Amino acid sequence: MVLLEPLLPTIMTIHTQLLQAPGARWLIGGSCGLLLQDVDIGRSPRDLDIYVDDNDVTAVHASLRDYSVDMPNYSETPIYASILSHYHIDGNAVEVVGDFRVKALHSSYQVEAAYLWENHSHSFRISEQEVKVMPLAHELLFNLLRNRPDRYMAIMKTMQAYPELHMQALNDLVVRNSWGTEFQRKLEQLIDSPR
Repeated sequence: MVLLEPLLPTIMTIHTQLLQAPGARWLIGGSCGLLLQDVDIGRSPRDLDIYVDDNDVTAVHASLRDYSVDMPNYSETPIYASILSHYHIDGNAVEVVGDFRVKALHSSYQVEAAYLWENHSHSFRISEQEVKVMPLAHELLFNLLRNRPDRYMAIMKTMQAYPELHMQALNDLVVRNSWGTEFQRKLEQLIDSPR
């Protein structure tokens, strides 16, 4: 939690602001989400990533407008597609990622924030407030797709230590998306690897 301390006020500000968008389902992801779930990434996060679905982008941006650096904009790279917006809150950079999709290794992965929020998110209490975090299953798949062994090995280690908390989410995400043969082989090898 020490590595996260500089970002805790920002998380609380976001939580308070997003009470103005009561129907919005948002999740903390990226390095902050990993640290909250005891995944060793070896450094403090550079920013805070918030994931939302397409239909929540406008409400979330309206709630955070006072901190905005830009407007939500569609962004596409050879691998990623999303609606991105950026904020500066309590001295920290915040990125809101809406409707996030990844295409790599002949696979197609769609982040469904509301589905994850309702079914597989993990809750953490920060200063008496409850925030929800992306499941490690998402982080594992995402980091495998972007070929970040430094991340996915650490994530897998944590998941293997507590399979009852993580493997159902992984199974569900595998079923809900489309995966290439190479990716499936890579994932199977990782799951079968010794702890």
